[in-house]
Amino acid sequence: MSNQYVPPKVWVNEPSSANKWANINSPVSGARFDRALPVGEHALQLYSLGTPNGQKVTIMLEELLTLGSKKLNTMHI
Repeated sequence: MSNQYVPPKVWVNEPSSANKWANINSPVSGARFDRALPVGEHALQLYSLGTPNGQKVTIMLEELLTLGSKKLNTMHI
């Protein structure tokens, strides 16, 4: 099966010019650009966008830190 679809590593939205309303609801999930992420000094790294699920993970990790867990670095991306 050599003709399988392979999704691109970095997705690019190619708008259609056939309809003037085609771009008002364009999909935006997935990687849209490639960049190096910052690296902290601790073993645990948290990269978050501040979404509801990201906030849940941040709260959980902060609670673990108060219980004496390992240190972590947090980065807003």
